[in-house]
Amino acid sequence: MPKKYLRATLFGPQGCGKGTQGQLLADRFDVPLIGVGEMFRREILANTNLGKLAKKYVEGGALAPDELTNGIVGNQLRKTDLSKGFILDGYPRNVEQAMHIDRVAKLNLAVQIKISDKEAVRRLTGRVQCTACSQVYHLKDAPPIRAGICVLCGGRLVRRDDDTEELILNRLANYHFMTEPLMTYYRQRGILLSINGEQAIPYVFEGMIKKLSKLGFKP
Repeated sequence: MPKKYLRATLFGPQGCGKGTQGQLLADRFDVPLIGVGEMFRREILANTNLGKLAKKYVEGGALAPDELTNGIVGNQLRKTDLSKGFILDGYPRNVEQAMHIDRVAKLNLAVQIKISDKEAVRRLTGRVQCTACSQVYHLKDAPPIRAGICVLCGGRLVRRDDDTEELILNRLANYHFMTEPLMTYYRQRGILLSINGEQAIPYVFEGMIKKLSKLGFKP
């Protein structure tokens, strides 16, 4: 029987751990992780034309239009070897984007990571990130050894501009309105897998691996 390659997306509200779980999955299955949030930040830091457009939406706590997001993702997909699978983090964010990616590189798994709005706000308002290597810490759950200093590279830790409670609640409202219909879309396609994201990171990951194994996905 030919190997079943993982072509997946992870979705859920900001703060649910998509990036962390996506990286763990990518490492376990040895496939590329295509993170939309990080791609947006790179475009913004590089001050490209796409980055200038993306910055307006990020600073306003709003989701970027489909055309912009599809363009950024399309650029990454064209540069990446997808032959043995891949994982998308933060894309698609709505049904229209889901239909677009299915035309470009059809997915065979959609993992929904569930957390409450209250937990999302708690996690995000305590988050700080290294300006040099992008490593993320949490001031209560996973604080750095030295305040304000990244343990990995010695870079400076800062709170992201869009991690204020007001902008977080704005993003959550956008998520519920635009992204939750993905549950119905992927359930109808028969590829939806829902995970409780309020557990500790190792428990979330191992639970996901067990469910993936039952579905025929093996590293």
